[in-house]
Amino acid sequence: MRRIRTTVSALAMSLLAVTLTVGGANASTDSGGTQEVRSGVERIDLGNGVTMLRGVKSQAQLAASCASGQFCGYSSQAGYGLSWGCGSTGISWSGGGWWYNNLTGTRKKVAMFGSGGNRIYTTPNAPSQDTTANWTPVYSLLVCVA
Repeated sequence: MRRIRTTVSALAMSLLAVTLTVGGANASTDSGGTQEVRSGVERIDLGNGVTMLRGVKSQAQLAASCASGQFCGYSSQAGYGLSWGCGSTGISWSGGGWWYNNLTGTRKKVAMFGSGGNRIYTTPNAPSQDTTANWTPVYSLLVCVA
């Protein structure tokens, strides 16, 4: 009986070590420190008004996990989504994906800019979405434009 208990304890400690190692790897991408799960999507605060959305599997799930006052995008190639508050940000995605505009207030659009800084697209007022987005020509975003 003691031998079984020792073996079970050793296995439990090994599992704990693996769990802590994996958790440490995830923590390095979580510079903001705040995590929560909404609609089956893990939300990780990256700081500066940006939140990583990990575990997105569909356009509907992206929309359901996009907080009020945010613009959310998903890159099929990157395999994760991001959520942005008002402001400007660079974006290095390419390929297909989706976005959901859940902005509030008087500035409910997002302007998308190409490599030369030229405006290539402006979203409709929120709430709006694109389920066939192409991120390749988009180099930066200005979230919350009139």
